[in-house]
Amino acid sequence: MRLTLVSVGRTSEPFVREACTTYAEKIRRYASLHLAEVPEERISSRGKKEYIVRQEGLRIQEKLWPGAFIVALDEKGRPLSSLTFACFLEKWSHSGIKEIIFLLGGPYGLDEALKKEADFCLSLSSMTLTHGMAKMVLLEQIYRAFTIFQGTPYHK
Repeated sequence: MRLTLVSVGRTSEPFVREACTTYAEKIRRYASLHLAEVPEERISSRGKKEYIVRQEGLRIQEKLWPGAFIVALDEKGRPLSSLTFACFLEKWSHSGIKEIIFLLGGPYGLDEALKKEADFCLSLSSMTLTHGMAKMVLLEQIYRAFTIFQGTPYHK
């Protein structure tokens, strides 16, 4: 199974970038992982939130292809425990899905069209996370999921 994480913008905090790199390397022990970043829209946000989200959404759309299972990250998505997420990931991997693409929007979130098109909408937390922290948490949870269904001692 191949995993792709498409995210908007770059992570600015060095410690978060380092953690993302560490978890990405650990995930690659279990599955193919591709990290794709699309540029954040660089215009004044005053009164233009919908425009910004739509432009970023168009950039994300270019990274998608037919047949991929799409997981959109959204604060209104379905909250899952680590064990439940691991069960979902294992179920998806055994159901013939060849590629799972996780979508992480910019500061204003994901375009509504992308959320509607997604096969699953996931909430990482009811708390607000920075973009970089959300990316890091998602990568850690994907790694944790693999260790859970592989039976390695990481998850306690």
